[in-house]
Amino acid sequence: MLLKRYRQSIIMMVFSLILSLLSVTLFLGENPILVNFLKRLETIPYDLRLKLSTPQSIDDIPPIFIIDLDEKSLKKEGRWPWSRYKLAQLIDKLTQSGVSVIALDMVQSEREVNPIDRVKQAAQKKGYTLPTWLNNLEKTLDADQYFASVIKEKGVILGYFFHKNNSLKIGKLGSTAVQIDKKENLERLTTLTMQGFTNNLTAFRQNADGSGFFNVVPDNDGNIRKAPLVIKFGDQLYPSLALEVARNYLLEERVIVYSERVDDAVITHLSFGDKKIPTDAQGQILIPYRGKAKHFPYLSATDVLQSQHPIPKLETAIVFIGTSAIGLGDLKSTPISPANFPGVEIQANILYSILNPRLIVHEPDWSAGATIALLVFLGVLMLLLYPLLHPITLVITGVSLLLAILMFNIGLWFIFQFYLPLIIPLLLVFTVTGWHIVYYLIVETKERQRIHHMFGQYVPIEHINQLIEKKEQSSMEGERREMSVLFSDIRRFTALSESLSTTELKAFINCYFTPITEIIFAHQGTVDKYVGDMVMAFWGAPIKTDQHAQQAVIAALEMQKTLPLMQDRFRQLGLHDKVAAGIGIHTGYMNVGDMGSIYRRAYTVLGDAVNLGSRLESLTKFYSVKILVSEATKAHCQNIVFRYIDYVQVKGKQTAIKIYEPVGLTNELSSQALTQVDQHNELFKLYLSGNWEQATRGFIQHLNQYQEPLYALYLERLETLSQQNNKNWKGVYQHQTK
Repeated sequence: MLLKRYRQSIIMMVFSLILSLLSVTLFLGENPILVNFLKRLETIPYDLRLKLSTPQSIDDIPPIFIIDLDEKSLKKEGRWPWSRYKLAQLIDKLTQSGVSVIALDMVQSEREVNPIDRVKQAAQKKGYTLPTWLNNLEKTLDADQYFASVIKEKGVILGYFFHKNNSLKIGKLGSTAVQIDKKENLERLTTLTMQGFTNNLTAFRQNADGSGFFNVVPDNDGNIRKAPLVIKFGDQLYPSLALEVARNYLLEERVIVYSERVDDAVITHLSFGDKKIPTDAQGQILIPYRGKAKHFPYLSATDVLQSQHPIPKLETAIVFIGTSAIGLGDLKSTPISPANFPGVEIQANILYSILNPRLIVHEPDWSAGATIALLVFLGVLMLLLYPLLHPITLVITGVSLLLAILMFNIGLWFIFQFYLPLIIPLLLVFTVTGWHIVYYLIVETKERQRIHHMFGQYVPIEHINQLIEKKEQSSMEGERREMSVLFSDIRRFTALSESLSTTELKAFINCYFTPITEIIFAHQGTVDKYVGDMVMAFWGAPIKTDQHAQQAVIAALEMQKTLPLMQDRFRQLGLHDKVAAGIGIHTGYMNVGDMGSIYRRAYTVLGDAVNLGSRLESLTKFYSVKILVSEATKAHCQNIVFRYIDYVQVKGKQTAIKIYEPVGLTNELSSQALTQVDQHNELFKLYLSGNWEQATRGFIQHLNQYQEPLYALYLERLETLSQQNNKNWKGVYQHQTK
């Protein structure tokens, strides 16, 4: 029995084997396009796991604060850049509060202009000689010299940045506390290598307790997930700002970079004191964000400057001075806070992870071997198991395998802080399972094709899916049921089309009908036919629904909203006049079914109710409105606001009907619009009741206020009616044309 099942499934088994081998090949491949594509896919589950692991609490030891050059500070203290005197004052305030380390997430590479220099320049232009006492003030008013003296021995760590422009080297780098365990590996080390830098003024660098770069490199999608802890420049390794802050805080003399030589020297981890920091081959860590932006405690810089007393909670703290102000352009995109994460808080997250290495999720050395073993195991398991399963158990097994892989991977992340690739194993299971499901559902597919053939050209795909689920409703036999029909016609189409070539006319019609049909389908309508510029649709068949009138009216409103958005495209096609359309909707009993001849058949509706819908569309031009619906349609609609248009007897009909214009959904209309509709309807009550004099005054007022042709039409009608006796007045207007 087993051999028979395997023989029947030989095609599926071969395909499963090919997919399994392909997955291993993809994982081991070196094609840069595929590698980048898979890396991009891996960011999806990575970001999801990162979001699931946040927010997390932040230990108070050591306390890490961010002194924020926020909008409030810029408003009170002046726009950036501030004078070095003010920055020095800020550092003094922080020192008085007992701060252990102060990190500046900024670079100060340019000198601040001395006011005495400005006076000298002005005096030189005028030919004045400055007094000696004024010259002696030059050093006293030197903000750079003052700032350099203030930061000395205050635990200040300066930030700077590297770049790849080898012709741009501003300042000097100085010595570094980063060493490599094997000097012979330095030349071929796989860490990030830079060609240029922009550093702080030499006096600042020499007086500070350390310096570190604050470069973070976003991934291809713009999100920052990794951070380099060391960067190679020349024959030296330089620490990141967070790494240098951690080293100074822990009073360690050096950081050791450990490397292994394969073809190139790859970094395995960093170490200082009792801290061992796992990194990737380039010396980067995956940033374990603790939460969204502003998760670390913030203090406004101006509050610190204006404080008259030390701030107790800053005692022994590490502080980063940076900005969250939008105008200063240091907001980054991260997986947990797209486009609004302050760069200074990224540095705080990196520092926190360095001080707590157990939080750093990393890819272990055995990751590649484990992934290959998992792919082989999954391939063999599905190869032997899937041919024995029926469709339902196959789906359950496939979903179970996917969940097992997910749970195993997530467990490694949360329990052991191990990061293993997830996308390729998931793709393997998903693809093989999907292939088997498709194979087993061939018979069902043929049935679907039958239903699609019957209704595909008329109805949206959702209708077809319902018909497949409820095959008893898929009959095309004729029947009579209450439905709603819609007619839409382009105004002045003949005149518009005369200016177009055959090709342009075809492009215009296709451009117009495509979004209109999409709207009809989106609201569960069935397209009956296109005739020239006219589209006919109906609701209530082939799937029965009690909401057919409401769906038709909402579709009509959306069609009219969409039409103005299409005007630019119409102009590109050669139509310079505005394209408008009229829509008529009627609800009633109609005959629906597959009708026609032995040569050509169509699923359509017939009956007086259908003809009345067409008449209403024609009347939209007469009343200069976009949509007209019958009273029967209005009665079936809830939460839609209508305004009364007329009480008419259309040509060829003996019974008069009231017609209305839908204005919009109740919850989408403003109170002003609702009031306007109420006033309109009250005005027409006066007209219908025979109070023509008062109605005339109201129509004049509305015409002056809203400039609608509808009111001018009624004023002309009232002028004629005023000469007649209104005792037998019933309010019915007889239309003599179609």
